[in-house]
Amino acid sequence: MLEYIKKHRLTAFIIVVYIIVIAFAFFVYNLFIGSSGLPVYGDRLDGIEEVPITQEQKDKMVEEITKEGIVIKVTEPYLSGKILKVVVTVHDKAEIAPSKALADKITAQLTEEQKKFYDIEVYVKKNYNCTLEATGKVDEDGNYVDTVSVKFKSDLSKADPTIEYGIGTESKANYNKEQNIKVTEDGEKIIYGYTKDKGGEQTCSIKIVKKSGEKSTQETTVDTITSRNFPIIAYRKQGASSNFVWTKDR
Repeated sequence: MLEYIKKHRLTAFIIVVYIIVIAFAFFVYNLFIGSSGLPVYGDRLDGIEEVPITQEQKDKMVEEITKEGIVIKVTEPYLSGKILKVVVTVHDKAEIAPSKALADKITAQLTEEQKKFYDIEVYVKKNYNCTLEATGKVDEDGNYVDTVSVKFKSDLSKADPTIEYGIGTESKANYNKEQNIKVTEDGEKIIYGYTKDKGGEQTCSIKIVKKSGEKSTQETTVDTITSRNFPIIAYRKQGASSNFVWTKDR
């Protein structure tokens, strides 16, 4: 055997390397993938077939939530394992309290057995459609020194909840379908944005102070969002004696 190995050193070396590589690959597979061949949720979903959430229940959840005036859009409720997830979009003027109350419309459609089995997650976000952002070079005092571009933060022509929109220099709404404007003249000017959606009309504005000069400048972008309390996320554990726990309450 030793004589054979001496005569075929290269072949023996390749075989040894091959065995080492296979063993290492097997070790890495088990380390990072482990029991991926087994069911992802193990036995955690045992009994789920006894308390299914029907399509009728999901449709009713969407229907009841959509009835609220602050709501613009609701996703189809879906299951991730045993977590029922719903995403709700409310309009710019929606307050925290009525937005949180939307979650109760989900549990109202579930049986006691379902509430004991499923966790529930509700993600409530705002449709900040009336949000302007100004971009340009500013001096050390925050004054713009060159042409300023003011536009809506998102493309409203592609935003389903937005019915009408416009931008201009007058406080009176003008739904001209324009989404951007340039400020080239020196002085102080207020640019207004106008939007209309299911929640009603919104007006946002941003003040531009332009003073052409040769001071050191820096490109900057500012927007008109004054409240960043959203999104808010609720979570309800299966069988919880209390209702939802919200991110802002933690």
